[in-house]
This record gives sequence, C-alpha cells and structure tokens, in this order.
Amino acid sequence: MSLEDVKQWLYGCSRCGTCKDVLRIFVPSCPAGEKYQFESFFPSGQMAIARAVNEGILSLEDDDIRERIYACTGCLSCEQQCQVYHHNHIFEIIQAVREEAVTQGYLKPEYMAMYYGLRGEDNVFGEPKSKRGDWAKDLDVKNAGQEKADVLYHAGCILSFDSELWEVSRSALALMKAAGVDVGIMGVEESCCGGRSYEIGYTGEFTKYAQHCMDTFNAIGVSKVVTSCSDGYATMKNLYPKVGTGMKFETLHFSEYLKQLVDAGSLKLTKKVPMKITYHDPCHLGRHMGENGLYDVPRELLKGIPGIELVEMERIRENAWCCGAGAGVSQANPELSLWTANERLEEAKATGAEALVTSCPWCERNFKDAVEEYGVDIKIYDIAEIAHMAL
Repeated sequence: MSLEDVKQWLYGCSRCGTCKDVLRIFVPSCPAGEKYQFESFFPSGQMAIARAVNEGILSLEDDDIRERIYACTGCLSCEQQCQVYHHNHIFEIIQAVREEAVTQGYLKPEYMAMYYGLRGEDNVFGEPKSKRGDWAKDLDVKNAGQEKADVLYHAGCILSFDSELWEVSRSALALMKAAGVDVGIMGVEESCCGGRSYEIGYTGEFTKYAQHCMDTFNAIGVSKVVTSCSDGYATMKNLYPKVGTGMKFETLHFSEYLKQLVDAGSLKLTKKVPMKITYHDPCHLGRHMGENGLYDVPRELLKGIPGIELVEMERIRENAWCCGAGAGVSQANPELSLWTANERLEEAKATGAEALVTSCPWCERNFKDAVEEYGVDIKIYDIAEIAHMAL
C-alpha cells in the first residue's frame, strides 16, 4: 500500500493524545513513544511525518526519519485507543511510508539480511532451506507435499530455525496426533508466509510468498492450515485474501484448533499441571484480528487444564502491551524490542505468576531474550507446551 493509497487518511489526526495511553486506566500503550519520549515516536508524530513526507517537506533520505518510522512495532494499540478518525488506519499509513522508503531505495541495513535471506533461502533468517524441517526430523509425521493429509501444520520461519523453540511445534504436532488428526508438514518445502516482508515495506516480496503459499496449499488439497505463529496466522487471514481469491483451505491458529479438538472430545487434557501463570495476548492474534480477536479461546483452554491458576495482568486482551518483537523491530532495534518485552515481564511478575504463557513464537523468543538480558525470574511458555504437559 503506497502513500498515494492512504492519502485520504493523512490529515485526520487531531493530536488529542488518546493513542498514547490505555483508556480508563491511563497506562502507556505505545512502546516506541514510551521508550523514547519524543512526539515523533508516538502515533500522532508518525502521522505528522507521513504528511510531511507526502508533501515533500521531509525526506526519507534522512536516517532519523527512517529510524522513527521503523520504531513502530505494529501492535495496533494506538488504533484501539484512538477516539477520533484513524481507527484501523494508523499502521497502514506507517507501513505505506516504509514502502515508500523501499521504493526510493533508502533501505535499512538491518533489513537487507532479511531480504537476501528470503531471496536465497525462503526464510527471514537466511538459514539454509535444507534445514527447515529439522525440527521434526525424528517425528513420525507425513510430508504433505508427497502424501495426502487433511490438515497442514505450517511451522513458519522462527519455529523452523530457532531450536530453542522447537518444543512448541513438536508439542503442537503431538497434541494433534493424539487427537487422531490426519496432519502433515511441508518440511524443506515450506516457505515464509511473507508477513514480515509486508510490515517492513517489502510488499513485492510479500505478494510473491503469499501467492506461492496459497497455490501450494490449494495444490496439496488440505482442508485446513494450522499454525502456531500469530504473525503467520494474521497474515494468512487478513492479507492473503487481498492478494488472490479461491483459497480452498481454512486458516486456524493452533490455539483455536486445539480448542476445537478439546470441545469435540477428541483430546482430553487431564494431567495436573500445578502452576500459577499469566497470559500474554499476542498483538497479531488479538488487535490485528479486529472483532475476531482470539482472547477467550486461549484463556478457556488454560483454565480447563487441572492445576493451572490463571491470574491476569493490568493490560490484557485488546489493551495488552506489546511484546516488542513485531513489524521487524526485533531485527532492527533490539534495544527497543527487549525494553518493551521487559516492561511486560515486570507486569507479569507483579501478578505473582511463576510463568508467562503466550501463543506466538515471536513473543516467546523476545520474552526469553529479555529474561536473559534483564535477569527476570519468570518462566516463558507457549500454550502448546502447557497443553502438552497436561496430555
């Protein structure tokens, strides 16, 4: 989406400031703005930058300008809080400015590695494609590209290449197989969903991967594509329909599908898991999904596991504080990303929970890194790992 496409939304911000705090409880909502405390890092300042770029007053050649537009984590908290005009459009404007920067050739060096990784190995980390299926190499699971399967489990880039997170995807597969699901994976034939490319302004790369994934899923004849990655889920649900039509498969987040299996009686999570936990709502599973945000599903699953005590943080559901990893910030600005994660960890610790549970590997990775960076005494799990403990 170009600046020309969002031109109609560039002049609606009244600078009322409601985007800066969670309404009614008046606690911070914008990670970049709260971290740097300059107006140009807050959503209202980002709108001013977009207008100035559109009018030729500011140039994207300026490193400081690009630093600001790439500090946004794409959490959409500002859109949730906005009480005036931009509701549902703020990040579209920021993404359009990023696309304009790419179009003009002002590329952020940190993203070049991601770009070439995609071009060469079909993943955002630039890891050898030949290793993409290593997370499941000792598991008895179908190769959906060679053998017919009803359900495809799409691991995504981070769960494929971050060995510290392999337990998430392995737990998800174990739960589906225990429920008798006819499930397969693509292994080395799996590709990036393209979501991160879109958010940093590389829309051409996004379109390529979106079309490839849709064509592949249709061709292998699966009825459902299930993923544990909230970013990938939101990308497939929200962005793929804008690229092409004729999607013959249903996209489900793993927590959503797990709830269906439990409700149908196909899976029983009866083993006691004595643990006091708090739950973090991933932005892409919540606000990015609008009215269809998955807030109740993970909580109902967790409450249904014997021994689990769920306690809530102050900012939850549509008002949740971001983990800090979104929209490429964890790659380009790790200081901001880890600071944002630590703010959430401190909020989680305040509940008295011994563990923080989430439903996105990007969140889990960033929280684990922040635990190590700041020395926070709290465990981090994905909901699939907790559910597997109860199997």
